[in-house]
Parts: sequence; structure tokens; C-alpha cells
Amino acid sequence: MQAALELFSHLEQEDIDWIFQASNEMQIIANTRVVLEGEKPDALYFVLEGLLGVRTSAMGNRQIATLGPGEILGEIAFLDGLPASATVQAVENSLLLVLPCVRLEEKLAVSPVFAVRFLRSLAKAIARRLRHTTGIIGHRAQHDYDDAAISTADSAALLAELDQFKSAMQQADLEALKAGGVVPVELAASIRAGFRSFCVRANERLGADSEWSPGKKEEIGRRIQREILPYLLLTGTAERIYAKPRGYAGDFLTIEKIYQNEAAGSGRLGPLLDRCFLDEPAAVAVRNRRHLLVEEIRQTLAEKTDGTVRVASLACGPARELFDVYETDEAAARLESTLIDIDLQALAYVEDRLIGKPFRRRFNLQIANLVYLATGRKSLDMPEQDLVYSIGLIDYFNDKYVVNLLNYIHKILIPGGRVILGNFHPANTSRSLMDHVLDWKLIHRTESDMDRLFQASNFGLSCSRVRFEEQNINLFAVCEKRASG
Repeated sequence: MQAALELFSHLEQEDIDWIFQASNEMQIIANTRVVLEGEKPDALYFVLEGLLGVRTSAMGNRQIATLGPGEILGEIAFLDGLPASATVQAVENSLLLVLPCVRLEEKLAVSPVFAVRFLRSLAKAIARRLRHTTGIIGHRAQHDYDDAAISTADSAALLAELDQFKSAMQQADLEALKAGGVVPVELAASIRAGFRSFCVRANERLGADSEWSPGKKEEIGRRIQREILPYLLLTGTAERIYAKPRGYAGDFLTIEKIYQNEAAGSGRLGPLLDRCFLDEPAAVAVRNRRHLLVEEIRQTLAEKTDGTVRVASLACGPARELFDVYETDEAAARLESTLIDIDLQALAYVEDRLIGKPFRRRFNLQIANLVYLATGRKSLDMPEQDLVYSIGLIDYFNDKYVVNLLNYIHKILIPGGRVILGNFHPANTSRSLMDHVLDWKLIHRTESDMDRLFQASNFGLSCSRVRFEEQNINLFAVCEKRASG
């Protein structure tokens, strides 16, 4: 979902300014066709809000992919001058930024410096998407895969453990058939322990500290994904992460499902496998961070004993932590919350949960354009905030975007106000599972990485403190805006 942001991150501010000046916004309703297979698009389209679906005649006009906020379409046809290879239409009401090809070609012709920067940035964005697509094809093309290529001594143990897990699942299904569809408790516990053991081993062999080459890691990762995929598709939560119906893995409903922590799925094995995923440290960390943010919001209320306390949540998702505060803390009567998300469905979900709540008027829901925020071109109508936080956003974005976001946060904080940014830490032992099986690739950062980002921003400081939830794999970097501004 990061193609447009990746493109902009490699451009200069003057380049970005020109793109926005030369483009126009286009609101489209659901089922509106944007690009038609076999016809050449006359513009590049940047998805600002909503969701688009991709279909091809070669696949029976079935939807084969979704494009969410931050994605680009029409860039391949622009580069090679050929008709589009797929049809793209809106799955829901969406907002696009439209850059006419004629204007872009004129700019490329008269500004060689811009041309070099733009085309190089576009090539990097396309390369990222190509690598992702190649990975998907890799696990689908089982009949073309040479098992001998991975049957080396250093990978044999990992693959053997995978085979043991599959055998245990087969045994669990047989036992469930004898017990009215229910896997015996002791066997289920053994399978959960075996799954965790396999994930730890996979992280050792495929993680950042492994001596294997990147190519070998991808090769083994695709094999593991292919072997586990039939089980994955039986689950409730994990299947949604893999399918990405909102265009990215950690959408608001996925996070809500992790919060609810209720294993679901189809058949006799689906709920058991879903429990394995929900018990992974990464999922537990997501649940833990909700409680950590409750503590931080309460601390903000305690520190400012008089007047209104203003808190803003960026990429708010289901915003469970705020509901927790309002429902349990009397001081929350002084709390005004601004919830910002690019996904209109996420805000609608929060709106539905607010029906009948006495604190409904304390919520201000705003849909914000992710690309505009990333490039500093959108300002929200909101007073200065005492606390601004985001717990599931910057893991997706590169350093340049994070610094730009920090600059925006710095501008909307009161002097002495705090920012809290959550990020997965490299100590995440679920990382290989997320990367290779669930295709939930995030940027993991250390404490020093967060210090570097804050120092490069308008905060100009290292983090005042870094907190970890109980699993020690979600870090929360806290920094205060200088009282002098």
C-alpha cells in the first residue's frame, strides 16, 4: 500500500508541489471504472481514500488484488506506452489524485532534473510491487518448484519441523472426527506449543540474524507459506490478515479481531489454527499496547488537572483504548478526542460503537488524506493537542515519511505536549511468520532508530523515554515538545 508514499519519499519538495499543482482530485462512487483493460490510461492515479479492485480477463474477470490508500495505478502503461493489462474499478466510494499524462510528459521534457528524480522514484516503486508479486507467484507455482534446491542440511531441520506440525494437524483432525468435531484438549495444547516452537525456529533461520542469503530466505519462506497456506485459509483472523480485504494487513477490523481474541474458522481445524496465530507474541503485543495507551492517556489527564485535555489518535483504527478510558475513568469528562484515519470504514465503525454512549460528543472523527499528511499538504481543523499518538502506522512507512509526520505532530502539539509512536521492535519472534506466511511486512525499529527519527524532526531531541509492552516487541517512543515551542 506504500507505492505513492515510496514515490514521494524519493522526490524533492518542489517535485511534490508540482505534482499536486498539476493534478486534480476526483471523487468516484463504488463500481466506477477507472482503468479499462486493453485501453491506455490518460493519467496516473494516486489512491487517496477508499479501495479499488483489480480484475483481468485472463483470470475470468475475478478480482485478483485490491489497491488501498497510497497506491498508484496507470504507471506501467505510462512507462511502456501500451494498453492497460487489467481493469481497475472502485470497490467503494473513493478519492483519487489524477495526474494527466500529457502534463507529466511536458514536465519531463522541459525539466531533465525532475525527469531523473521522478523516473528513478517510479522505478523503485514498481520494483517493490514486482518483488511482492513475484513472492505471490512463487508460492502458487508449486509444480515448478524444485524441492531439491532447498533440501540442504541447514534447512532440513526447519522443514522437518514443518512436516511434524502438518502430521500433528492430520492427527488432530482424525481425533476430532472421533470426538464430535472437537480436537482433544491435550492434543490441541501440544499443537499450539509445536506451532510456537516452529515459529521460533523459523525466525532464527529467516530473521535478520540468520547467515542465510536474502534469496535463500525468500526461497524457504515461500515454501513454508505454500505448505501452511491450506491451514491458514481455514482460520478467521489470520486469513483476513493474509487476504487484506482493505488493501493492507492491519486494517481496523483485523485489529479489532485481535483485540477480541476469539478464535474462529471453518472446519474442525480452523479455530485451533486461529488460536495458534492469536497466541503468537505479535498478536499478544497488539492486545497489550491497548492497555499501555490507556495508561498514557490517564497520565495525561492526571498531569493536567484543570481544563480540557485534548488527545489525537493518528490512524485510530477501532480506538479501543479511548473507549476504555471514557468507560472507566471519571476524569475522562474533561477529555476531548480527535480520531484521524484515512479509512472511512474505520471511522464508521467507531461511529457505530458511539451510538448511545454518553461521551459521544467528546469524539471528533476526521478522515485524513494519508498522502497529504505525509507531504505536509493537509492541515486539519483542530486545536493544539496535549497528546498525539499512533500505534499502528509508522511500521509501514520509511524514515522520511516518519520524520514528515513527526513535523506535522510537532506543529499541532501544545508546548510541553507529548507524542507517542508505536513500532514493532526487531526482537519480534513472530516476524518471520508475519513476513513470509501472512505477508504482513513491517519496518521493525530499535530504540536508537526512534531516537534518530526524533532528532531529525522538528522535535530535535532523542526520545524522553521508550516503553515496551509485556512481550517486549512493541516499543513506544515518547517525546515532549519543548516548552518554548
